[in-house]
Amino acid sequence: MQAITAEKLETLIAASQEEAFLIVDVRQAEEYRLNHIPGAVNIPLARVEFDPLVSDNRRKVIFYCRGNSRSKVAAVLAAGAGLNPENIFHLTDGMAAYTGEILLDVPRMDHFPAAMPPAQVMEKAINFEKGAFLFYDRAKDRVKGTCLYKIMETMAQAEVVHAKTLFKMLDKQEPSDLSFDDFFNRCTGDILEGGAPIGEINIFLDTIFPENRIKLLEFAIELEFCAYDLYKNMAETAGEKVVKEMFFVLAQAEKKHLSKMIESLDCSD
Repeated sequence: MQAITAEKLETLIAASQEEAFLIVDVRQAEEYRLNHIPGAVNIPLARVEFDPLVSDNRRKVIFYCRGNSRSKVAAVLAAGAGLNPENIFHLTDGMAAYTGEILLDVPRMDHFPAAMPPAQVMEKAINFEKGAFLFYDRAKDRVKGTCLYKIMETMAQAEVVHAKTLFKMLDKQEPSDLSFDDFFNRCTGDILEGGAPIGEINIFLDTIFPENRIKLLEFAIELEFCAYDLYKNMAETAGEKVVKEMFFVLAQAEKKHLSKMIESLDCSD
């Protein structure tokens, strides 16, 4: 077991494949709801030694709490339950020291009920990608003539690419006579990645003009963090292997999006 600083944790998250690590918030549910690290799964301390998620010796498990008292105990409990001590970390000074992005509320996992068949999960995920495409496609028109125009256009195209990947996975589950283009055009895109209704997003876009483009970029980054948080949590908790793999792919893709978007904050023209 070893301590890990907030800075090193951020580096680990950015550099690792999603399947290679698990971040566990051992605080109570109400604390997690107030603020949590994107992608962290909430397993209160009392449940740690009994939860199967923390018994996978193929990856690193990082525990955190408000400071570091509960996370240290969680590390001991996980080791006692059989997790390889070399894979166990606890975040030094916990949320009190963490300076990266934090999220409020819980990931909207209710969009994907546990009993939902894999094919329906994939259909809904494609619809989420359509929602993200609609957001970026409309957003680019709000920042014409600025460096953000190309960024928003690229992000819109990336959402289509992700949707195509999901469509291929769906077609293996339930072969369709529809082409991808026909299927994608039928999607309403009424819910954005992360769970936000597209109607709320359109209201926000009505307030955006070229001169406040950074406001748009910050809003987009927040949406991408919410999407990453949802997909990472779904990947960790999904029962069906094909669904788990799909959400890991989506979480990895969202992380790449976030990196590109954060770099774009330097956009100044």
